[in-house]
Order: sequence, then C-alpha cells, then structure tokens
Amino acid sequence: MNKLDKPILMIHEVYEWMLNLDLSEYIITFDDGLYSQYKYLEHFLKFDTPKIFFISTNIISPEDEIQNKETIPCARAHELFFKNKVTNNYMKWSQIKEIANTVNCYIGGHSHKHKDLRKNITLKELHNHLKNDTDTMISEFEKKGIQIKDFCFPYNYEAPLYKEVLKQKGITNIYGSGRIAIEELKNAI
Repeated sequence: MNKLDKPILMIHEVYEWMLNLDLSEYIITFDDGLYSQYKYLEHFLKFDTPKIFFISTNIISPEDEIQNKETIPCARAHELFFKNKVTNNYMKWSQIKEIANTVNCYIGGHSHKHKDLRKNITLKELHNHLKNDTDTMISEFEKKGIQIKDFCFPYNYEAPLYKEVLKQKGITNIYGSGRIAIEELKNAI
C-alpha cells in the first residue's frame, strides 16, 4: 500500500481521550518521539494503517532512565529538555528500534537538534546548520541500524532549502503543515 493513500494525522503527546477515536482512515504520524506515544503503542497498532514516528536524534531518553508515566504537553517536554536537558518525557533507543521492527510502523527523522528555524538567520548559517544537522541525524539513525526515508519538519516549518538538503540525502517522503492535528477530531467523540 502506498503510504499516502489516506489523509495524514499528526499527534504529539497522547492523551486518553484520543483512545476513543477511530483512526483507521488515517495515516498516523507522531512528532518528537514522546514517551506517551510508546506507552500507548499497542492501542495504535489496532489500526491497519501506516504509523510514522518522527524522532529528533538528540532528544532521546537514556536506557537506564525512568520515564515519566504522566503525559505532559509537547511544548512543556521541549522546554524541560532545552532548558534543563530533561529527557524522561522521550523514548529510548530500544523503544524506537522496537517500533522500527513493528509491522506498519516506520521511523522518520525530525532533525537532530530540533532547532527553531523561524528566527532570523542568514542563508549561509541556515545552509550550514541544515547540512550538519541532517548529516548528524542520519548518522545517529545508522549507528542504531535504522534507515529512514521519511522526515517531518521541526515546528512544521517547511523551508525550501531544507527540502533540497533532505532530498540530496535520499529522504523521499517529507511532511509538514499539511497534516491534520488530532485535536481537530476531538469534537467527533
């Protein structure tokens, strides 16, 4: 099945209300590699549809860390990571590899550093960052035995230069703001 045969749904943190939705008519994408996505993986496996987990390779929970069982908003998880290097709201490499080896599940890139590129930056700085960040991301996945063909822009910021850098690195499926946020379906329950 071509992964693009259905509308594409975007999920960040997973809350229990989401478990009441029928998502069988969507391709399900998960941004940021949050632990709550793994915690509810069995639920999402019930849907016979592709599931793509977009991971920032710099934001991974160590194998010996106890993960936060409480679901917190993605923005809060990012704030804790970027300010204090708190990683317990994110998946571990072992969990990411388990997902990669699960039928109908795919791992995609979400950059290495998850840098916000919407700020003023020169074209040269942008190009250097994108090239270095993309090379590092791909290298980190390869070290773990994961090959990626999917990518989602951090913050859904679709920069044309970014697309070109990704295509040059063999990433063929690129996602961004064209996805449907699961929060838009909340009224359906």
